[in-house]
Amino acid sequence: MLHEHRFRAMNTAVAAWLWTDSPLAGVRLDEVERFFAQVEAELSRFRPQSGLSRLNAAAGRGPQPISPVLAEVLAEALEAARVSGGVFDPTVLNALQTAGYDRSFEQIEAGRASPQRGQSAAAPASGWQQVRLDAAKGTAAVPGGQGIDLGGIAKGWTVDQAARQLGQWGPALVDGGGDIRAAGAPGEPWPVAVQDPFDETRDLAVVLLADNAVATSSVGGRRWQRNGQPMHHLIDPRTGQPSRSDLHTVTVLAPTAADAEVTAKVVLLLGRHEGQRFAEQRDHSVLCVGHDGQQSTAGHWPA
Repeated sequence: MLHEHRFRAMNTAVAAWLWTDSPLAGVRLDEVERFFAQVEAELSRFRPQSGLSRLNAAAGRGPQPISPVLAEVLAEALEAARVSGGVFDPTVLNALQTAGYDRSFEQIEAGRASPQRGQSAAAPASGWQQVRLDAAKGTAAVPGGQGIDLGGIAKGWTVDQAARQLGQWGPALVDGGGDIRAAGAPGEPWPVAVQDPFDETRDLAVVLLADNAVATSSVGGRRWQRNGQPMHHLIDPRTGQPSRSDLHTVTVLAPTAADAEVTAKVVLLLGRHEGQRFAEQRDHSVLCVGHDGQQSTAGHWPA
């Protein structure tokens, strides 16, 4: 029997499904919601008391004690920065804030004013190599003048962990705002539709997930105006500005949601040709959609 649970967390819609005959299915699904809430409380940059906010507030003050959750996600983010040559960079916080993403997107959509601060020009983000993480000691140090944002990779990591936990009880699927992971006992794969970014009534493809993941990055979702200029949340660390690549939307199939999330973002920032080469180097499958609607695939994307 298929059980479903939907809720909001991390400023997005989350859904979890579990196939089981256990009378405890509802309990297991409720645990997913609690887990998302716990991780968000620790990793949200919009919550002043989160572990991430406290670490950012201590930038330039040397090593700070951090939680195991923050240590693990930060380690994944720094490894993603290394693998991508800094195209994925968790130290884009200042650039995000300069672009106007200085409060939760729900507040931006509601038109709530941002805190008053001096205007500053966008600058490239290049601080990831200066972040010092000591997982054994449970400490991290952020260089002065820098700040960390773990938004996308934190969401993917949380989806992965939740799917693994839920998968102990049967075939499971967790969808965190388009970061989707299947886990659990083998069985029929989960069909997941990939929506056309220019026509929500049309699907570009249907992928089958079985102990793997899919994630999408797009410049068409989280958009706003800043000083009369259109902005979006996918900051290119090389410029400190929202991406201006030839790609509008990128969907990636990978072993984990965190991996798919990182590759989708890097491919979008690099652009179609260089980005597809990056995905192939990681043995990830990718569907790219340009601003003109042109589609292309790389890797083992299903026909």
